[in-house]
Parts: sequence; C-alpha cells; structure tokens
Amino acid sequence: MGMTWAKRIGLVLVALLFLWNLFLYASSQWNNDHIPGLGKWRVLSVLTGSMTPTIKAGDMVIVTRYTGEVPKTGDIITYWKDDQARSLITHRVVQRLDNGYLQTKGDANQETDGGWTDPNRLVGKVVATIPFAAALQQLIKEPLTMVFILAGFIGYLIHTQRRSGSKKDNKQASIQTEKLEGDLT
Repeated sequence: MGMTWAKRIGLVLVALLFLWNLFLYASSQWNNDHIPGLGKWRVLSVLTGSMTPTIKAGDMVIVTRYTGEVPKTGDIITYWKDDQARSLITHRVVQRLDNGYLQTKGDANQETDGGWTDPNRLVGKVVATIPFAAALQQLIKEPLTMVFILAGFIGYLIHTQRRSGSKKDNKQASIQTEKLEGDLT
C-alpha cells in the first residue's frame, strides 16, 4: 500500500514540474518583456554564483516590479545588462544617485559592477528565492532525463497492467475452484 502512494506522489510531482515548465514557457511568450511570470511578478533562473551565499547558482528568484517606490541601498534587484543585450543581472544595490541611477555589486564579487545602471533597465526587486528550483528545471529539460522519466512512466503502466491482469486471473481461478469444490460435495 505504501508503494502505491509513493508512485502516486511521484506521478503528481512529475506532472507539477511539467505544468510549471509549461507555465514558464507560455508566460514568457505572452509577456511584453519576454520574461516568465504573471502580472507584476517575474520568475527567473540564477545561472551564476555572483550573489553567493544569499542566492546560489541553480536557485530561482521571484521578482516584483517597483510600483511607486524606488530601489534602496541593500535591495537585491534584477535589471537588463544593457539596451542591446537580452541578458539579465541580479545584484545588490550598493549606491543610488538622486537621478535614480544605481551602482550594483554581486555579494560574491570583489568589485562593483562597471558603470551605473539606468533606472529604465530595471526589472524589479527580488522578493523570494526558491533553492535548487532552476537546477531541477534545467535537469528536467535535458533529453536524457526526459527519456528516463518517460521510460519509468511506461514501465509503471506495464507493471500495473500486468498486476491487474494477474489479479483477474487469480480471481477467476478462485471462482472456478469454488465451483468445482461445490459440485463435488
């Protein structure tokens, strides 16, 4: 009985991971900025360890847009690297000028990021971190991982079909035995 629940939980987790990836892909297509998320919330994968130990490579961050407030020193923000690049940076604000320009630095970096960040390139403030979520998401995207998950699912289906088939055979054999024993007496 315990193994049945473990299998069910495993199938539910695989389904949830699939739906999560589907949501991230779909929302990145319908958002104007092409960043996955909903409304003012964005979900991003962290690729480097520049914010270690606060945020590690392989974590996922949830970013919310600033509405009516401005970034403060100490906030962890996400911003576009520059106007032409499609890459994002998540670093801590170390200084803010009166005109809104920001100086940032990764917690693990020795030096501040070069130059000042234009406030128009700001995506938002990091409000939550989900440890290992991006690493798990990347693992699920790997073709070999998908082959193993699919093979496991097919194996599970075959196993449950055989088990249910053998239970029917045993039940029919039991009924026939009872009929024979009833006829003999």
